[in-house]
Amino acid sequence: MSEFKKIAPEASKINKELPFKVPKHYFDDISARLQHKLQEEHEMPLKKRSSIIRYLKPALAMAASFLLIFILVYWPISTFLPQYLARTNTEIVPATKEDPIYPSVESMDENSFYTLIIDAIYEEEEPEIEYNDEELLSYIGPNISDYEIFLETEN
Repeated sequence: MSEFKKIAPEASKINKELPFKVPKHYFDDISARLQHKLQEEHEMPLKKRSSIIRYLKPALAMAASFLLIFILVYWPISTFLPQYLARTNTEIVPATKEDPIYPSVESMDENSFYTLIIDAIYEEEEPEIEYNDEELLSYIGPNISDYEIFLETEN
């Protein structure tokens, strides 16, 4: 102990008693206090949560998040950049029996109709090119031999 006083004189002055104590007569009436708390919990009515609100809460949260995204993204874009969003004023007019093309489209099956549309698209994309004889000969000459040309004309 004398060594401890030499090493740490301030620490050796601290009391050796425990700093925490149970209050006097604490355990004398513990059963009565415990019984009283249990009765209070039994008598307290349980709060019933509405099951509808419990199920709707996630859906309402999702709807609120979509609304927030709409307000933060779409509204500023439509306000500050109106030309950025696509807007059309075209109307689709249904065909009537007086139209000249109506009888041919009415009797057409679905595959023929799609083929007609695709052919029209390809005709617009690839303009027809006319070649003269000199251009054809200049292309064929170096790429095909005379023998191959002869065989092609025989068939």
